[in-house]
Amino acid sequence: MNELNRPAKKGGDTILHRLRRVFAGARFQRLLMMIIGSIMVVVALLGAVSPVRYRLSVGMVPTSTIFATKDVVDEITTQNNRSLAAAAVTPIYQFADGVTEQVITSADNVFTQLSAVRQYAQNLPDYSTTRVYTQDELAYAADMLTLVGLRDYQLTTLMNATATQYDELITSLRSAIKNTMQGHVTQGQESLAVNSIMQIVGYKTSVGLLQNVVLPVLREVIEPNMVVDQVKTDAAKEAAMNTVEPVIYKQGQSIVVRGEGRARPNQVAMLSSLGLLQENRVDYLLYVGALIAAACTLVVLLLVLWHVFPEMIQDRRKLVLLFAVLLLMVGLSLLTKSIQIVQLAPLLTSAILLTVMVGFLPAVIVHAFSTLLSILILGGTVNTGMTEMMALFAAALIAGTAAAFIISRPGQQRPLILAAGTVSAILSFLIIWGFGLMNSSNISNDLGRGLYAAGGAVISAVLCLALQPLAEMVFNLPTNNRLMELSNPNHPLLRRLLLEAPGTYHHSILIANLAEASAEAVGANPLLARVGGYYHDIGKLKRPLYFKENQIGAGNIHDKTDPAVSAAIITSHVRDGLALGKQYRLPAEVLQIISQHHGNSRVAYFYNKAGEPVDDEGFRYEGTPPESAEVAIVMLCDTIEAAVRTLSTPTPDEIRAFLWKLIQGKLDDGLLQKAPLTIQDLYKIRDVCATMVYGIFHERIEYPGDEKRSAIARMRSTLVTAVKYGAVGTPLAKDGKMPEGPV
Repeated sequence: MNELNRPAKKGGDTILHRLRRVFAGARFQRLLMMIIGSIMVVVALLGAVSPVRYRLSVGMVPTSTIFATKDVVDEITTQNNRSLAAAAVTPIYQFADGVTEQVITSADNVFTQLSAVRQYAQNLPDYSTTRVYTQDELAYAADMLTLVGLRDYQLTTLMNATATQYDELITSLRSAIKNTMQGHVTQGQESLAVNSIMQIVGYKTSVGLLQNVVLPVLREVIEPNMVVDQVKTDAAKEAAMNTVEPVIYKQGQSIVVRGEGRARPNQVAMLSSLGLLQENRVDYLLYVGALIAAACTLVVLLLVLWHVFPEMIQDRRKLVLLFAVLLLMVGLSLLTKSIQIVQLAPLLTSAILLTVMVGFLPAVIVHAFSTLLSILILGGTVNTGMTEMMALFAAALIAGTAAAFIISRPGQQRPLILAAGTVSAILSFLIIWGFGLMNSSNISNDLGRGLYAAGGAVISAVLCLALQPLAEMVFNLPTNNRLMELSNPNHPLLRRLLLEAPGTYHHSILIANLAEASAEAVGANPLLARVGGYYHDIGKLKRPLYFKENQIGAGNIHDKTDPAVSAAIITSHVRDGLALGKQYRLPAEVLQIISQHHGNSRVAYFYNKAGEPVDDEGFRYEGTPPESAEVAIVMLCDTIEAAVRTLSTPTPDEIRAFLWKLIQGKLDDGLLQKAPLTIQDLYKIRDVCATMVYGIFHERIEYPGDEKRSAIARMRSTLVTAVKYGAVGTPLAKDGKMPEGPV
C-alpha cells in the first residue's frame, strides 16, 4: 500500500514544486504587479469620475451651486413649452352633412310639442292670459314636453302668451334657425349661434318669451355643423410640439445657485437624471463606460511598452514607477476637477518626471496614455465641452513631448527642467488660445484659458523638481542626478577605494574615462558607463593586497598561494563588489556592471599555473556575459587597459590592430553575444580607445640612469598584466608577451 502511495506523493510534490517555481518566477511576479497596478489605477479612476451627490428636494433652498456634469434636458420645462404650443394650435374643422336638416326637424318637433301645451292650456276652465295654474296642471304640461325641458315659470309664460305673439315667435324663430344653420355653426361656438338667433327674433318677441321659451329651445336644438377634425387637429398639435426645441442645460451650466430661491421641480428632476442626488440609484453605465475606457487604455499602454521599450515592463522598479505615475496623474486630475479649472491641470508631470527617471521614449508613450486617463476625469468638469477637451489633449501631448525632448538633451537636469517648463508653457498657451480662436469669438476668455494652460505647464515642472529627489531615493534608478552623485570623488566608496586600494582606484579612473568616451561614440549612456567604470572593481576593497596593482613595494602574495585558492580570491571580488554595492544602494544598472564585467570568463593565468588538468569551472567567474551596451563597454575597456601595458612604444596602427585582436577574442569566447553592440560599434570602441591609450606611450627624454628604472618598470608592468589581465581570460605566452592570435 505504501509503495502505491509513494508515486502519488512524489507526483504531488513535483506539482507543488512547479507551482512554487511559477509563483517565485520573475515573469509571474511582473504579471501580478501589472494586474495589481492596473486594478489600483482603475479603482482610483472610477472614484475620480464618481459625481458628488447632494441632498435637495422641491422647495428647499440650495446650499451649493450645482453644475450639470453633462448635457441634460429640462424635461418638465420642455413638456410645458410643448403643451403651450399644442394649445395654441387652431382646431381644424370639417362640415358635417345632414346636421342642418336634423336641427330644423328637431326645432319643428319642439314647436309641435309647444303648440300642444298651449292647446292643453286653452282647454282648461277659466283660461285667460293671466290665469294661474295649479301644480298638477303644470306637471301635466311638463310631461307633454319630451324634447325640451321647461320650468314652471317658463311653462306659465308659454301658456299665457297670446296667439299672435306665439305665431309671430314660431314664424321668426323657424326662419332664424334655418338661416343660421345654412351658414356655419362652429363646434364650441354654439352659444354664439344662439345669441345671434335671439337677437334676430328679439325685435318681435316679448322679453318673457325670449328668455323663458326661446333660449331653452335654442340651447336644446342648435348643434354645430362645422365639427373638429380630430385626426388633423391632433397631427397639427403634434407638429407644433415637435417644433419646440428641448430646453438643454449644457455641461458646466449651473442648474441651481447657492442661496438663490427654492428648488423647482424641473431643477430637481434634472439633478436626479444626472444622478447628483443622494436618493438616486448608482449610475452603473457611467462606471461601466469608465471601466472599459480605462482597461483598454492600460492594456494598450502595456502592450506598446512591451513592444517598444520592454525594459519598462521587465524591470520591477520601472513597472512600479509606471503605475505610481499613473496614480499620481489620476490624483492631480481629481484635484484639478475639484477647483473646476481644467486648463490648470498639471498634465505634463508624467512626461517631465518619466523623462528624468527612465528616458525620452517611454516618457512620451506613457504621457500620451496618462493624458487620456486624465481627460476621462476632467471631462466631467464645469465649463468644459468636447472642444475644450480636444484642445487640452492636443496641448498636453505636444507640450509634453517638447518638454521630454528638452530634458533628454545632455546637461544639468534641473536647468533643463526649468527650460522645458518655460517652453511647454508657451506651447500650451498658444495651442489652447489657437483652438479658442477657431471655435469662439470671446478673445478674453480664450486668453484666460491659455494662461491657465501655461500655468499648468509651470506647475508640472515645479512638481517634477519637488518629486524627483523622492523618486530617485525610492526607485534608485540611474538618473543623471543620481549618477552625478555617484561620480563625485567624495562618495564613501570612492574615498575608500582611493585610501585602501589606490592602484585599483587609479585603474578604475582610467576605465571610467575610456568607457565614457566609448559609450558616447556608440550612443550608449556615457554617464552610466563612467560610473560603472568607477565602481566595477569595488569588490577588491575586501582583499586589496591580493591584486597586483595594490602591491606597491610588496611581494606578490599569489607566489605562495595555491592557484585554485588564488583563482577563488580573484573571482570573489565580483561577489564582494555586489555585496558592497547593495550595502551602499547602488542602482541595479551599476550592480549589473559589477556582476557582468568579467562575464563567465576563465582566470587563465592561475588555470595555466595549476599545471595538471583541473576542473575548468573552479577557475571561472560566476557571472553571465554582458547584457547591456554599458556592461560590454566596461568589460572591453577593462581588457584594453590591462593588456596595452605589455606593448612597448607601439605606433597608432599597431595599437588599433592589437585592440581589435582583444575585441575579437571576446567575440570568439561568446562574451558579447548578448550585448546590443554591432560590429560597427566595436570598431568605434576600438578607435576611441586606441586614440586615448596612445597617450600612454608618448615619447619623452630619458635622463641618465633611466634605462635601468625603465626596464624595471616594464618588467613590473608585465607582472601586473599577468595577474590582472590573466584574470579576464587571456593566456600569456611563456615569454610574458601577449599572444599574436585572437584572444
